[in-house]
Amino acid sequence: MIRYARTYGSVNYLDKNNEAWQFPTGPFADTFGVTVPNNKKTFGLEEFNFNTILRELKIAYVPCYGNAISFPRPNLDELNLISKIAGRDHFQYATLKNVSPIRDEEISEIRKLLDSHIHDIYFNSSTQDFFQKDFSRFQDQIYFMFNQNRIAANQNNASFLVNLRYEELTVLKKPTKLDVFPGHVGQWKVNVIQK
Repeated sequence: MIRYARTYGSVNYLDKNNEAWQFPTGPFADTFGVTVPNNKKTFGLEEFNFNTILRELKIAYVPCYGNAISFPRPNLDELNLISKIAGRDHFQYATLKNVSPIRDEEISEIRKLLDSHIHDIYFNSSTQDFFQKDFSRFQDQIYFMFNQNRIAANQNNASFLVNLRYEELTVLKKPTKLDVFPGHVGQWKVNVIQK
């Protein structure tokens, strides 16, 4: 099965996806995410997916994949990540292969793997620069989510930090424009045809 999932994130590095998705740049396109009120900034957990550590562990966060209404999602041969970059244009920027959902009972083991890396992934200098005065609130929210024991929480910021595993990640060197509007982030089953 092949599906597409819309995510939110950086619009600032169109030609440098590896750079763009290392840290948050919201809230320009975000309709959800962890709110940090002083500077009206948000982030979506998928903005950390390309961090070297998460890539080595082959785990990621894709918002609609952890929706409680139909959790767990089915295994997928391919999950293509797409984002709205300009106007109504949507682009595929990455592909995850052999995707499976993380179950609640797996969280404690994954938490152990992430524990020694949480600062490198979520609290690096880029996030400190981004959140500035709000950095301590951001840290509090990340720790809150790190300590959660459920994967699917309908994007209310009460889920664990990752929700799927994969066998292979390909980041497209140049995002591929899609020829249809894929709809809202939760409409993960939308099939889109590439130009």
